[in-house]
Amino acid sequence: MAKSENSAAPQPELVEVVLAKDHTHKKRLCKAGEKINVTPAQHDWLLSKGVVSAAGEVTNG
Repeated sequence: MAKSENSAAPQPELVEVVLAKDHTHKKRLCKAGEKINVTPAQHDWLLSKGVVSAAGEVTNG
């Protein structure tokens, strides 16, 4: 039986965050104050590096 092309792996839920400082995201320079969408794992990494702040996080459904 052939696999359906619609059986792609589900995409992870994204979180919208506000950058605390300039950061390159998806090969684009983003300035402090900009909002970007990241995975929860990326959010944790950005938080640990001080690129986003917990207070600046905006969740996105």
